This record gives sequence, structure tokens and C-alpha cells, in this order.
Amino acid sequence: MATTTCAHGTLSKLVMVRLHPGTDVIEGITDACREHGIRSGAITTCIGSLQRASFLVVKPMDNRLGGGYSDPVALPGPVELVSSQGTVGMDESGAFFIHLHGVLSDGSGRSHGGHLIAGRCPVLITCEVLISGFDGMAAVHRYDPEVEMKVLCPERSRA
Repeated sequence: MATTTCAHGTLSKLVMVRLHPGTDVIEGITDACREHGIRSGAITTCIGSLQRASFLVVKPMDNRLGGGYSDPVALPGPVELVSSQGTVGMDESGAFFIHLHGVLSDGSGRSHGGHLIAGRCPVLITCEVLISGFDGMAAVHRYDPEVEMKVLCPERSRA
């Protein structure tokens, strides 16, 4: 039986960020969230160019769910970050957790995509990001025994 976990809140702020050459996309978004006090939110726009990219993809696995994440896939650059979106949350210790998926295009225009890996996606020329901050709800990165991994779980904000 499928279920959902929900929380509601309000849009509190919008922050537009330009990430400069050499800045890792996820680390740059984390820094911007920290600077602007966004502990819960959505990355609604993220486009630009990358020196290279690494990401995870869902693949079939012999487990209870029938699938899981691959080993990292490395895409040599330069790479166009055609589209990406994600969520901003915190882990149970209070550290930022940015969950970002992206569609990437290699030098031949072939598309690739998946879950971007922090520390492995440096900006080539520029990356433009729009972050929507939330009030009244939180996204907490915690272990879910149903899927046997950590996932972002929405809940009422503790603040």
C-alpha cells in the first residue's frame, strides 16, 4: 500500500546565485543557502556549464525494491548543465544536504542525467541558480528502513 509523507509551509524568500568558474555546484548552493539562512527549500532553476560531472543513476538490483543507485558515472567535460532541480534540507546532525538531479549534455549533444555528486561538478564558465526558501516546514535527510537508505523527509519545522 503506497503512502505519502507531507508537510506544508510558505515561500519565504528567493535567492538568485551565480556560481563562478571552479566552484562545485552543490558546494556553491550549500554556501548560498548558509549565507541566506535557507535550511529548507527547492532549487527551482540550475543551468550552466561544467568542467566535468559525476552522477548516480538508478539501476536494477537484486534487492527487496528491485533497484538502487549505481556507482558514480563520470562524464568528462566540458559539459552543459541543461536543466537541474532539487531540494535543500538538513541531515539529523544539522548539516546541509542538497539533493540535486540534472540533465547534462556532452560535447556531442548526447543527453545524460542523474543524481549529481557533491565535490565532482565544478563550474566551467557560469552556473545560474534560483533557490526558493521555505518557512514552516523542514526536509530532514534520515534513514528510511522501507528503502534501506537515507532520504529527505518533509516535516513541520522545529524552528
